[in-house]
Parts: sequence; structure tokens; C-alpha cells
Amino acid sequence: MRHAIFAVVAMVVLVWAGIAFVQEAALGHRLSQQVSDLRRQNSQIAAQNAGYRKDVQALTNGADEEEARLNGFARPNEKTYLVASPSPSAAPSAAPSPSPKSR
Repeated sequence: MRHAIFAVVAMVVLVWAGIAFVQEAALGHRLSQQVSDLRRQNSQIAAQNAGYRKDVQALTNGADEEEARLNGFARPNEKTYLVASPSPSAAPSAAPSPSPKSR
């Protein structure tokens, strides 16, 4: 009878340890999935932050103002001057062909 009770207790302990192992493995898998999701979200947020930093830098150094002026915008009561490169001159026309000599 002792051997049977010992066997049952051993089986209960083994089943309990197996269930605990499976629970730990499942928990580890869920946590690793959460870690990968959070890393992906962090990389997306980092990309957004880089874009925001670029926008802030452009606003602080006047790049938007320069871009607006290139597109023809000006502040109210501001005099603007258009500086354009000279247009290419027309190609010289071909010299008139000599007229045929009449006799």
C-alpha cells in the first residue's frame, strides 16, 4: 500500500510540475510576443519622432519661409524682387542663301 501511495504522490507531483512548466512556457511566449510588438511600436514612434524633429528644425531655421518664397509667397507689406536668369538667346538664323545669278 505504501508503494501505491508513493506512486500516486509522485504522479501528482510530476503532473503538477508538467502543468507549471507548460504555464511558464506559455507565459514566456506571450511575453516575448509583447516584447516584439513593443519594439515594433518603438521603431514606428522613433520614425515619427525623427520626422517631427525634422519639421521642428525646419521651422526654427526658416527653411519653410525660404520654401514659401521660392513658391511665390511673401509677407504682407513686403517688397519682393524677382531675380531670374537670362533666357537663352535665340540661335542665330542661317545666313540667307545667295540668290541665283540671273543672265
